[in-house]
Amino acid sequence: MKKILLLSLLGLVFITACGKKQAIDPNTPADIEQAKKEGKYVTYGQPDDWANWKGVFEKFNSIFGNTRVDTDMSSAEEITKFKAEANNPQADSAEIGMVWGKIAVTEGVTLPYKNANWDKIPDWAKDKDGNFTGLYVGVPVILVNKDLVKNIPASWEDLKKPEYKNSIVIADPRSSGSGVNMVLAVAYALGGDVKNLDPAFKYFAELQKLGNIKNIKGSTANIQKGEVPITIQYDFLALGNKRKLANEVNLEIVFPKEGSIYAPGALILNKYAPHPNLAKAFADFVTSDEGQLEFAKGGAMPVRAVAGNLIIPEEIKKQMLPDSFYKKVGKPQSWSEITPDVIADRWEKEVVSQ
Repeated sequence: MKKILLLSLLGLVFITACGKKQAIDPNTPADIEQAKKEGKYVTYGQPDDWANWKGVFEKFNSIFGNTRVDTDMSSAEEITKFKAEANNPQADSAEIGMVWGKIAVTEGVTLPYKNANWDKIPDWAKDKDGNFTGLYVGVPVILVNKDLVKNIPASWEDLKKPEYKNSIVIADPRSSGSGVNMVLAVAYALGGDVKNLDPAFKYFAELQKLGNIKNIKGSTANIQKGEVPITIQYDFLALGNKRKLANEVNLEIVFPKEGSIYAPGALILNKYAPHPNLAKAFADFVTSDEGQLEFAKGGAMPVRAVAGNLIIPEEIKKQMLPDSFYKKVGKPQSWSEITPDVIADRWEKEVVSQ
């Protein structure tokens, strides 16, 4: 769900490593005592400031007495690194956007481990063989700077209005996982699905033709500088920006009345993880009640809460957007049918060309 760089655009070539270390047995649970001895946990693409990974690791580290080192990178880069380093593995786990799950499996870099809470994860948010597991969801919403926008849009359709010319900042799906999920959200909201993205491409082509899209990044810094009148971003990021900039920018979060989607951030374990017991213990932890609630503290809805088998305490729910905010949210079932390269190609031909 973090920024991704499409394989086709980067020209990334997966390196087939020679002399690979033996893959870890996926059927053996974590040896807790051994996990506490492994000491160091290494991650790719799980930065502190995204969905409260900081809180997750502080809790996990306190239990197992380990240290953690992260290198932030895209989903495509994570998969490439896992494969390239197979004969000298460095990282134990990574977070990928769900759309990259099938690529990770195809490239043979994942450990098909069914964590201790496997049966509590809904089918739409996991790989049936355990190669990747959804942990929390991001819901694409509309964030509005009320100091710059007189009339607050209430829907995707509203964003077509002439008054929003050069005002709408979006993530580019050619280089962003958030952008891919934005396309999916609009497709679902306008009557399409993963097999029919036509409504979304027609919609964004029209926005582009109208001149309503502003070519700038919707970063916190740009929002703070007053350069982003309206942007589409995940709910937990929008909530974080609203809190962080509360004394500087007058922001409002809008759930588009046509709807949106639940887009899971997924965990993959390295098939050749250098700290295999810690890796398995980590997968068990982030899907447990305690681990799931750490994501909620960051404003991200735990995937188990969406499934209905996790109760979020009121003191934590007060830090999140209210349940009433989510009026119509779809749950894509067939993530394996979504191809990032195809979406990037269509965006180039059908939207950018307008």
